Amino acid sequence: MYSRHIVKFASCKLLTYPLHSAYNSRAITVSEDVIFLTMHLDCLLSWKSHIDNLEKKLSLICLMLRKLLTIVNVNILQIVYFAQFYSQISYAIIFWSSSSSMRNVFIIQKRAIRIMLRVCPKVLVERVSKNWIYLTAPCLYIYALMLFGVKIYIYQTNTSVHGFKAAT
Repeated sequence: MYSRHIVKFASCKLLTYPLHSAYNSRAITVSEDVIFLTMHLDCLLSWKSHIDNLEKKLSLICLMLRKLLTIVNVNILQIVYFAQFYSQISYAIIFWSSSSSMRNVFIIQKRAIRIMLRVCPKVLVERVSKNWIYLTAPCLYIYALMLFGVKIYIYQTNTSVHGFKAAT
């Protein structure tokens, strides 16, 4: 059985008012944050908890890449990078990447690329990785926004169905 939670969204934590809800005669707990479709939502919509969790996952993936470095070749490392790291970054990036903590994700991504390229942390990734095709986290955000805009453009509008325009 799934637990039911309510998140009370507010502009700041100083706004407090009682919120009591029930479903099928069972009380629903009010929480400050909740996990919804693997995204960590908090009551302020700051995305800090989501990015903190994402940083932990990405750091573990960097550790996995470092362990695989001695066992497999570069092509396999790239496959693991795109399957694990890239998929974690790109999931719902349109929502959380406007946060100020996006910089931390970008730094971890550069660390992962340095691991795959077998270079020290002080080397600039941009100079070494000219032959690699990958999108950095900010570029991935822009790409996702562009794809979202194209998808909205293809949807059918009300005026194309019945020919009436909304009153202005």
